[in-house]
Amino acid sequence: MQPALFQFFVDVAAVFLAVLIAHIGIGLFSSAPTTFLFNPTLHAQELAVVLLIVPSMKAMVGLYPGYGMSPVERLRRQFMILIGTVVGVTVVDLEFNEAIWFSNGLLLSLLVLAVLIWISDALGRAILMRLRLWGRPCVIVGTGKAGIDIVRRLGQNEHLGYNPVLFIDENPNLWGTTVEGLPVVAPTVGTSTDERLVRYASVGILAVPRDQPERLNEMIGNLPFSTILVVPEWTGVQTVNTRIRDLSGMFSLEVRRPLGASVTPLVKRLFDIVTSALLLVLVTPLLLLIAIGIKLDSKGPLLFRQARWAGGSRSFPALKFRTMHADAELRLKELLATDPVLRREYEMYHKLTHDPRVTRFGRILRRLSFDELPQLWNVLIGDMSLIGPRPYMPHELIKYPHQQEVLARVRPGITGLWQVSGRHRTTFERRIELDVYYVENYSIWLDLHVLMRTVWIVVKADGA
Repeated sequence: MQPALFQFFVDVAAVFLAVLIAHIGIGLFSSAPTTFLFNPTLHAQELAVVLLIVPSMKAMVGLYPGYGMSPVERLRRQFMILIGTVVGVTVVDLEFNEAIWFSNGLLLSLLVLAVLIWISDALGRAILMRLRLWGRPCVIVGTGKAGIDIVRRLGQNEHLGYNPVLFIDENPNLWGTTVEGLPVVAPTVGTSTDERLVRYASVGILAVPRDQPERLNEMIGNLPFSTILVVPEWTGVQTVNTRIRDLSGMFSLEVRRPLGASVTPLVKRLFDIVTSALLLVLVTPLLLLIAIGIKLDSKGPLLFRQARWAGGSRSFPALKFRTMHADAELRLKELLATDPVLRREYEMYHKLTHDPRVTRFGRILRRLSFDELPQLWNVLIGDMSLIGPRPYMPHELIKYPHQQEVLARVRPGITGLWQVSGRHRTTFERRIELDVYYVENYSIWLDLHVLMRTVWIVVKADGA
């Protein structure tokens, strides 16, 4: 209960802070004096109390603490709560409150709350992780490939809140040893799993062996934990748009494919056109300043055009501000020929952490991700999307025919899942894996998650 209560009170603070910011902002920027009919402070307090429905609804839909919930699903549930709150509070204000909150501008606090509630959710979990109060201890059943993969993935995704503490395995040769740093214990005392394991964990994660599906019910029945997760050894099955369905007692999975529908690609393209056009107008002064900086820093063209893969044998010229010296390719060839360490790094990541080809001003542009701003034009004319897989060079995917087929379903993006998942710290194979995951599990919520994470990365200046 401690993490849940902490998250709840952090969100309550976000509600009051959002109303306070709106209240202070109205007083600072409003030119018209407040009429004597209104008591803005009282009305702000009333609205803050009403908006406590937001953390209350988050509690009802399982967001406190929300262990095992993906960031995309958390975002979807929070967004739906906020939309419902906006509609509900507006109707109440217009019908029963004489539009007081609307008249004095306090309803603007809902816009502030939309941002703060997302920040407070991430901040609350970050604090709990730092204090080591986040997560439920879990036992992994099976030390095979699937079991080891579960432990590694849980370690890489601490936000899920499942902390492995030990393995259960039927192989007596493993008892008393460690696997992935976790002790391995025997599975049974008599005919059932040792009840004492409940002292150490509340969750059991069952890595179902591919060759023993008939033992599933027996294995589940022998586990004493209050929560049991079953992870079959299936690969390549999408997860975000998959739901469990009961077909008259038969277990089934409903797999939805939004990109196969006619409406979703149309909405995505419309969003790209409107957003890229608006952003191009807004960043025009910044584009001019960057152009001047490039010209003053080094010789060479302002823009860098490079052929990028667009599916099949098609390609398009992706635009970027030039961040390298004009003879960059020659420098790279000489560098890789003389330095085997850098050559191995380039073969693994297809880029260099400390690239001597990059200019001084280019390093600044890359760190802020401003070098990719010209690609807004690629988005506007339909070569790219704002969010999508990385725009690969034509030769990079020759060794990955299946991945090529998947990635060809959508336009490449300025930003994407790999860019917000470690970016320059991920291997080339991991980038492809993340991009395929994006296509196979596409949803508008995944796009929104990537977009919000991109804003955070730009603010942190954690670029390439």
